[in-house]
Amino acid sequence: MPEDVLRCLQTWRDKMPDYELVLWDKNKFDINSVTFVREACAVKKWAFAADYIRLYALYTEGGLYLDTDVIVKKSFTEFLKYDFFSAVDYVPGLAEKYKAEVFLKPDGTLKDAATLSVPGIGINAAILGGIAGHNYLKECLLWYETHHFDVYYNTKYLAPDIYAKIALKYGFRYKDELQYLDCNMVIFPSSVFATNRLLVGKNAYAIHYTLGSWVERNFWEKLLFKLTTNNFLRKIFGKKHYPSAKELIG
Repeated sequence: MPEDVLRCLQTWRDKMPDYELVLWDKNKFDINSVTFVREACAVKKWAFAADYIRLYALYTEGGLYLDTDVIVKKSFTEFLKYDFFSAVDYVPGLAEKYKAEVFLKPDGTLKDAATLSVPGIGINAAILGGIAGHNYLKECLLWYETHHFDVYYNTKYLAPDIYAKIALKYGFRYKDELQYLDCNMVIFPSSVFATNRLLVGKNAYAIHYTLGSWVERNFWEKLLFKLTTNNFLRKIFGKKHYPSAKELIG
């Protein structure tokens, strides 16, 4: 694993030393057991296979799910009173650029029930907690079990979109606020589980460091990413400092 990932994993041990860490890989899950997962793996879209497997892990065993690039700042133990929890996945720049509000009614519900995603707003798929057998997890699993993997479709509608769409029937609203849902579910505001390293506040329990290893980039896209995350250039152009894992961990 990359050095930054190992740093992230160490924060799990430091902040929650009494928890057992379980690695879900091909030794733990049969990737040929579900059509969607098999098809995603066949074209090396590992992250999309994980969108199903993380749900399966929680549904069958219960516990917490964390992407390997999540930094834990505080223990999650106080959240175990809920049968499912996550946070709003809110990306302000994306929501503003694509005018998320045009898809929504004032109460945060969809204007058009057929809408599959709201730009910049969903449910955080990198940090989840749930009890085994929860009906919401079952419904999310069923969505994947009844769909084939499609490179165009599934790279346009991501797990945060799908999880949010299914959560609507439990009371979820496309708003970045604390939400108590049916079936003892809670969705925290994005400040609790920071969506990325540039959105970290003092109240963050965890930070999705967003290494982005699942994103395929060509040469020019890789170059652009390096330039936009270079702190010398960011300082020149008045942009916010882009912190490293070491800086975020402290």
